[in-house]
Amino acid sequence: MQVFWSHGYAGTSIQQLVDATGINRASLYTTFGDKERLFLAALDHYVAEVSAVRVARLREATSARAGLEQYFDDLVTFGAGDGRGLGCLLTNAAVELAPHDPGVAARLQASFGRVERALEETIRRGQAAGELDPARDPKALAAFLVTVIQGLRVLMRARAAEDQLRAVVKTALAAIG
Repeated sequence: MQVFWSHGYAGTSIQQLVDATGINRASLYTTFGDKERLFLAALDHYVAEVSAVRVARLREATSARAGLEQYFDDLVTFGAGDGRGLGCLLTNAAVELAPHDPGVAARLQASFGRVERALEETIRRGQAAGELDPARDPKALAAFLVTVIQGLRVLMRARAAEDQLRAVVKTALAAIG
């Protein structure tokens, strides 16, 4: 996962994957079949180990507003720190592969949809609790936030400054009410 995340699909060689996994080339092919299937497994692992953790924290937050703030703070903290220049494996795959790989595009849309549903649920919870403006359409706001998230991740990949990322987050959270 880390090799694909750092170098992209096209920029990752089989030798890099052999070195990263510690298994020989024949075993790599026996286990995964080919580079594409290994990449899809890496995407699935990323969804389960990175994306799902953030979504679970969002859903478990006692306050919807605090959950949203924490979600975005986590993104920016990672993107401006340990993950500087990495962006998001899913976003990177969306830019690199989704335009010409329908299988990858479908997998990414499913993942983005899960995040959007979690955001919508959180917004509805915040509206019910009086934390967020109840007159706003939660589905539209969730779609807006997914778009902001993807934009942030592209900026993170391009090594945007942390203050720029935080300014975007502040504006986005103000826009949802």
